Amino acid sequence: MIVHKVVVGKPPKDRAVKREHKKIYVGCAGSDIRYRDMLVNFRHRWEFYTNPTIDFLTFDRSRAGEKDQNQALEKIIRESDGVMFIVSADTAKDSWAVWEIDCAVSNDVPIVGVDIGKNPEGRIPEKLVGKMTRYGWEWFADFINRL
Repeated sequence: MIVHKVVVGKPPKDRAVKREHKKIYVGCAGSDIRYRDMLVNFRHRWEFYTNPTIDFLTFDRSRAGEKDQNQALEKIIRESDGVMFIVSADTAKDSWAVWEIDCAVSNDVPIVGVDIGKNPEGRIPEKLVGKMTRYGWEWFADFINRL
């Protein structure tokens, strides 16, 4: 039997110098927050198999006024190593989600759309066409390893 020890805590102080951690912003439509949270909360699965580790970043939309939200979120996205975006049939209809995708693309941050299987019609935001992957760590690895 293999036993993995997962330690949750603060990253080491010298992390910025060594760039051992990758910061990945995870966005989604309002209706897909549970899928985003599942991805973020299971990052330790990825850490079993890899080194360096990952910091997943999210943003609570109700945190501030809309203008303040846009500025704060753009800063988070710009400082991220990559963006993973949960994509469902609701994504293209959510104006905030579309703005997040546009922000990542316009700031040249690597982005991947994560298909959660709720999108049977194949409707995805235009800027994610050709940048999609399936939901699962084996598919996330291709994106994360390129960062």
